[in-house]
Amino acid sequence: MKSNAKSKIIILIALGILFAVSPIITVNFSLIAENSIKSLEYNNDINLDNKNLKISAISGKIHIDNNWTAAKSAGFCTGEGTYSDPYVIEDLVINGGGSGSCILIENSTAYFRIENCTLYNSGSGWTDAGIRLVYVNKSRLIDNNCSSNYVGIQLYNSTANTISGNTANDNYYGIDLGDSNNNTVSGNNANDNYYGIIIGYSINNTVSENTVNNNIWEGIFLIDSNNNTVSGNNANSNYRGILLENGDYNNISGNTANNNHDEGIFLIESNNNTVSVNTANNNVYGIYLWKSDYNKVLGNIFLGNDECIREADCEGNIIENNECGIIPGYNLFFLLGTLSVAVIIMSKKIKKKKLNKNLIQINAT
Repeated sequence: MKSNAKSKIIILIALGILFAVSPIITVNFSLIAENSIKSLEYNNDINLDNKNLKISAISGKIHIDNNWTAAKSAGFCTGEGTYSDPYVIEDLVINGGGSGSCILIENSTAYFRIENCTLYNSGSGWTDAGIRLVYVNKSRLIDNNCSSNYVGIQLYNSTANTISGNTANDNYYGIDLGDSNNNTVSGNNANDNYYGIIIGYSINNTVSENTVNNNIWEGIFLIDSNNNTVSGNNANSNYRGILLENGDYNNISGNTANNNHDEGIFLIESNNNTVSVNTANNNVYGIYLWKSDYNKVLGNIFLGNDECIREADCEGNIIENNECGIIPGYNLFFLLGTLSVAVIIMSKKIKKKKLNKNLIQINAT
């Protein structure tokens, strides 16, 4: 009995102590939970500072007007703007929100690179782009996805820039250079736009190894542009593959322009250009020259077109060593088909002769 009484007393004392300290325990648990939540919040802040400051600080868009130092301080970029250590903007996803450009850089002579960014939903004006450079020199735009904008990538009055390995699909203009000289546009994809690549009022640019397919109008369009090189591009299944209008002394070589709705290659009022070693098959016209003089059309392959080469109101063009006609192998198929029909007809005639002979023999008996 005494043992039971002692046990009850101990239990009562323990319950009393627990009841007395329960507010402290509750407060401590609350503090622990609150501190844990704050710790997570602080961790998120730290993560943003270290990894995503560029995204969080710019609210979706970047505009740099020769203020790289401020941009670097804000966390938009890294580097020093030199040849060996350029400013770098990379790994961003920017929604333009339907207005302006996702990235707009103006009046810059610093070395910089924009790389591996996804830029979409710019405004709907001709100056609204995924990336727009204005009066910019010495930039490199590499491996960005600039799709679903009004212009994917746009250069205006910009010199000595490189646009390489980018994707610019489903825009009005995929890649647009205006009044821009000595730039390189290479290895990009500009498909399913209204215009794939357009070069206007520009000289000494190189457009090479790009894929510009399934655009509503031209795959590559040069207008009022001289001394440019267009080489090694694939311009298939557009309205026109390559169009040169009012352009002189350009070199169009080694391109493929197949299965376009109208011309594979079209020159309008363009003089002293060289069009060589291109393949333009299965178009309405392999190449069409209209009011274009003293051009050289040399060593091209124009097969399976409705018309191989057409000139209208031209003079002095040199057109030599081009291959025109039907697709190789088509002659063989046509011959085999003809022979097959002939064999069928002959076999029917032989059977008919045999049948008639048998009938004569039966009648004779």
